Amino acid sequence: MDHLGDSSSLADKARCVGLLGAVLRDLSPFSYHPGDDRFSNILDSVMGIFEAGSPESIPFQDSLAAADALGQAGDPRLNDNNPEQWVDIPEGTCLLGAQKENSKDPGYDEEAYKNEVPVNEVFLDAFRIGRYSVTVSTYRSFVDHGGYENEDYWTEGGFSQFKQPENWENQLEFPNRPVVGVSWYEARAFCSWAGGRLPTEAEWERAARGGDGRKYPWGNQEPDESRLNFDSNIGHPIPVGLYPTGSSPEGLLDMAGNVVEWCNDWYDEDYYGRRPQSNPPGPKEGEVRVLRGGAWIYGSRSVRCALRNWLDPSDRSYNVGFRMVL
Repeated sequence: MDHLGDSSSLADKARCVGLLGAVLRDLSPFSYHPGDDRFSNILDSVMGIFEAGSPESIPFQDSLAAADALGQAGDPRLNDNNPEQWVDIPEGTCLLGAQKENSKDPGYDEEAYKNEVPVNEVFLDAFRIGRYSVTVSTYRSFVDHGGYENEDYWTEGGFSQFKQPENWENQLEFPNRPVVGVSWYEARAFCSWAGGRLPTEAEWERAARGGDGRKYPWGNQEPDESRLNFDSNIGHPIPVGLYPTGSSPEGLLDMAGNVVEWCNDWYDEDYYGRRPQSNPPGPKEGEVRVLRGGAWIYGSRSVRCALRNWLDPSDRSYNVGFRMVL
């Protein structure tokens, strides 16, 4: 910090904050916090790394290190009282699904799978959804306040099956990265504790792609490393919101790449054929829950907004998280 002046670039400040974050992580067993008054000021000064159209080029690794440092110090974006954590999606019609038969028809996508067909125009009620995936720091409150011990939150099942997320101690080192290694039951219990719910599959897709049936959250341009964490280009999940140029029309972040997200629905192969306005009936023996979105290990075909995946509700994965609807 001694080497930074008023005219220091955002890139220089980000690099400094990244180094400070590494110090904080190393000293976290001692609950160390810098006493220098300049510390909070320099943290505030690097918030520009989360804004689209930054006036200067910053090496991504410096932005990543700075974002991790903000997680160590308390990321102000994730403050419980910050209304910017939530995005209101208005009621109205939207295009859901994809088709690869006619390039002139809505929802054309030459990479569409069978379970993404046909395209539907559906009406959805208004809802409020998290701008970011639920983070480690937010989920930690559920763990620390006895969420795993209170059966009231586990009305859909799974109570006493787990005690904490998978690889939890390592996850705690990166508070503003998405929580992963949680089953559908755990995600559902967290939402119950927090006063929300998981999004329906239709809500998730509407939030990701707007109402116009675009291929990716940002439009139809092919993915690249400036828009999302995908194709193992980084090799692990990263702090939420580091790709503002990859946002959805309403400003949701990381709807493609980073981590796959649980939805409330039971998986239905012919979901679009039955018009996705509500949860399909179920479950039947052996049925699975829906996953939507891409992940840091997925290639371009698997980060499209229409892509549909599934897992058993008890399963956990290092690339699966969730976001919440109020």
